[in-house]
Amino acid sequence: MIKIFKNIRFKLLFWLGIFLAAIFGIFGFVLISSLQEAYYRSIESTLTMVVKDLVYEYEEKHFKHGINEVKKEFNIETLYVQIVKISNGTKAIIEKSYDLKNYELDYKNIDLKSLKKNDIYFSIQQNSDLTNAAIKVATAILDVNNSDIFMLQCAMPYDVYSAHIKNSILMLLIGLPLLLIIILIATNIIISKSLMQTKIVLNEVKNIEVDHFSFKIQKTHVAKEIDELIETFNDLIRKIQQSYKRVLEFGHNASHELKTPLTIIKGEVDVGLRKDRSTDEYKNILKIVRSEALHLQDTIEKILFLSNTDENIIKNSFTAISLDEIVSEVVEEKQLLAKNKNISIKLLGLENVHMSGNAVFLKIAISNLLENAIKYSHPDTKVEVSLTKDALFIKDFGLGIPQDEIEHIFDRFYRVDKVRSSASGSGLGLSITKTILDIHNFKMSVQSIENQFTIVAIIFHI
Repeated sequence: MIKIFKNIRFKLLFWLGIFLAAIFGIFGFVLISSLQEAYYRSIESTLTMVVKDLVYEYEEKHFKHGINEVKKEFNIETLYVQIVKISNGTKAIIEKSYDLKNYELDYKNIDLKSLKKNDIYFSIQQNSDLTNAAIKVATAILDVNNSDIFMLQCAMPYDVYSAHIKNSILMLLIGLPLLLIIILIATNIIISKSLMQTKIVLNEVKNIEVDHFSFKIQKTHVAKEIDELIETFNDLIRKIQQSYKRVLEFGHNASHELKTPLTIIKGEVDVGLRKDRSTDEYKNILKIVRSEALHLQDTIEKILFLSNTDENIIKNSFTAISLDEIVSEVVEEKQLLAKNKNISIKLLGLENVHMSGNAVFLKIAISNLLENAIKYSHPDTKVEVSLTKDALFIKDFGLGIPQDEIEHIFDRFYRVDKVRSSASGSGLGLSITKTILDIHNFKMSVQSIENQFTIVAIIFHI
């Protein structure tokens, strides 16, 4: 039962039913009130016409044929008429219609001061002996003769709920609920069709598996809002699937990068344990083990850096820095590495650049880029570094990068195939660099021609 109340279709139909019932109720009330007002006005209009005609008839003929004969001209089923004579403050009925039988209309409580010639005074009386309905009475002065006043009273039974109004109420009581039911049924059909598409989409969502990278929910083309929701959900699915794919690739590459040095270490240790060896052989084994251990340590540290980097924490640590000083420090620190390959680092320009950032992380990023430039440069060449107000440029003359691989060089553990076996490294340096630059809202562009040069530019947003 509780599930029904939580059902969106039930909620829509329930509140629509409440709303329409209120609208129909107001409509019925206004309609009946209008009919009652119109009926009330029609009674007054009829009595006004009768009084005026009778006054005219009296002035012309003084009811020569009697009031009952004159009354027949109006063809009104029930019309009470009586003439009252007021003489010296005494009121008496001098003539009345047969409809009144042995009864009479109330004339004793009429305020004569409020009556004027040619005016009609309306009142409502009750006389259960005559009729159970209220009686609408029109009073007017017929004639004034010296001290005698002749007063005319015409009346009609006035039922607040006439037959016509009762029929209208009955039709409303039957028609409006029936109309409400028809509207709710039609609305239920429309909602069902709309929700049917939603149910289809829900079933498709239930069948989603994160490793189905080509999965996509089809649009319903029933409602724009549903299609927009599906499109948004498809984008979310695509991003999740891409993230999942990257996680898989990261796990595969990480296991490879971690397994390789461990395998080498184990192999060297096994070789050393097979038989006794000379001191130099043991030293060579230990050097290899140390080198691989350092490589393993470097890879683990970079993996931890990428896993634990919190953008908000780094941004909160931003301070005012001089980027030209950081570039100078990095160039100085990499001179020895460049000298080992007989490569010269040329500082072509170094403008003063002040900004807000994290000096430690920016130094790591620039250091990674300059180290890569030296690592992949041909011996006996140069690396050019220049800093302007808008960007930092690092250009090397070495292996270069194929055009179809430039977009992947910032992926974790990615290394260009032709240098994978010839250069050491974990393949995480550029990924770390990209992460740092993204946190600082810097952009990085790469231009390269194989076996000629590579230019890496860091574009600032100051």
